[in-house]
Amino acid sequence: MSITINQPLPTTGRLLKSTLVAAAIAGALLVTAVLPAEYGIDPTGIGRALGLTALADGGSTAADPATPTSSTASDAATTLAEKAAAAFGANKGQSLDPAAVSLTNGELRQDAMTITLEPGKGKEVKSHMAAGAGMLFSWKATGDVAVDMHGERPDVKGAWTSYAVEAAQREAHGTFVAPFEGTHGWYWQNRSDTPVTVSIELVGYQADIYQP
Repeated sequence: MSITINQPLPTTGRLLKSTLVAAAIAGALLVTAVLPAEYGIDPTGIGRALGLTALADGGSTAADPATPTSSTASDAATTLAEKAAAAFGANKGQSLDPAAVSLTNGELRQDAMTITLEPGKGKEVKSHMAAGAGMLFSWKATGDVAVDMHGERPDVKGAWTSYAVEAAQREAHGTFVAPFEGTHGWYWQNRSDTPVTVSIELVGYQADIYQP
């Protein structure tokens, strides 16, 4: 006895859709798993979080001093738990997050500076900061300016790390924690045909405020 099953073939649109989905999944796996594990290339940061970049380095990674490893974070949490239990006893509803605090030996400062940008010109205002040092900042301009908030490591020429970039902005306010030791601050450029004044105030553990 033979049984014949008549099942319609998938349409061209369905085949194309399935192919695109498969390609997308393969591309995601390539970026998040294969490249970090095989070549140490990790554009998304997921590979490092999963420990895959260690495979590309033969099992060891040179961690950024300003970025605690999972082992360091675990040790810090254990230490905090021990201190909390010794000081106040065990508390069922208590959770721990030692990474929320970054202690510093510096003195709290309040700094302010005002600069004038001529048409087509730009200027920087920066501060020396230790890794983990934080500050509150607030700046305002009398007109739209292009701005790059960035940092530079000591003794490094021609390279910087940008934290925030805007093509036209008149003010910004926020909190900043230095990810590494070096100079951190702003570059403003006046793209208008009239002078623009920028005023900035800092409160925190920056060592100074200056124009390079």
